[in-house]
Amino acid sequence: MKITLTKNDVVPEWNPVEVLGTGVGYSGFRKGVFKDIDTRILLSAAFVSIVALAAVRQWYVPAAVFAVIFFITIDASPSFKSYFTKLMYPLIVAVFLFFVQAYTYGSTVALTAVFPVYNEGITSGWLLFTRVLASVSILLLLVESTSPEELIESLAWFKVPIEIRNMAFLMFRYTSVLTEEFKTMFNAQKSRLGYSAKLSWIKKLKNIAIIGGMLLIRSYDRSNRVIMSMMARGYTQNVDIVHKFVRFTRKDYLFAALSLVFIACIVLIGVR
Repeated sequence: MKITLTKNDVVPEWNPVEVLGTGVGYSGFRKGVFKDIDTRILLSAAFVSIVALAAVRQWYVPAAVFAVIFFITIDASPSFKSYFTKLMYPLIVAVFLFFVQAYTYGSTVALTAVFPVYNEGITSGWLLFTRVLASVSILLLLVESTSPEELIESLAWFKVPIEIRNMAFLMFRYTSVLTEEFKTMFNAQKSRLGYSAKLSWIKKLKNIAIIGGMLLIRSYDRSNRVIMSMMARGYTQNVDIVHKFVRFTRKDYLFAALSLVFIACIVLIGVR
């Protein structure tokens, strides 16, 4: 059973969209140059762009994409620190992939640094490195330009099952809650000299493991309370509250056309 609501309709209390934020078509969270573009267009353009980048064979194409997207994202991001914090972990993964390829792929030895490093591996690794950075930069731009609520709710337009969307909402909501609980328990241990310089690293790891075990138990207990409270407010898996999506504007169509041109350039220049 599906219930279609307009903005003027009354939404039941248990609707996660109304609890977490605004629906699709509202731009209260938007920042940067994409603040007036519909989330569905942004999500589609990001997905197709990443697929196109995965097919390129020239490293300078994803490198150029990363450079362009970098400056656009800085405009949308609340701060340099926020952006670089989100970029740090994908950057570590990209560096790891580069060294794995350099040391394991190919037959022509370029140099020996403890183990032989291959020319083919350096070329392939650098291409993977630039692909990862370009793809992550597109995702970061998407995250910085839209709210998580808009992204998750827009999945209904793509016919993503309600179970997946509800799970995404709950994960988004309670990831921050669990993070705060972890910080509270960590600071409590730290105030009791649980991470003193006099303690060995093995003892410190045991203290972290204790927090992990307590957090797992609390997460399980919280999940039971959440599902019971949702069911008490009328939630069932057979009910899907779908908002009436707003129509695409001229800006949306223009952005979609420019995105197609951008993706076509990536394919024509990079895949040859």
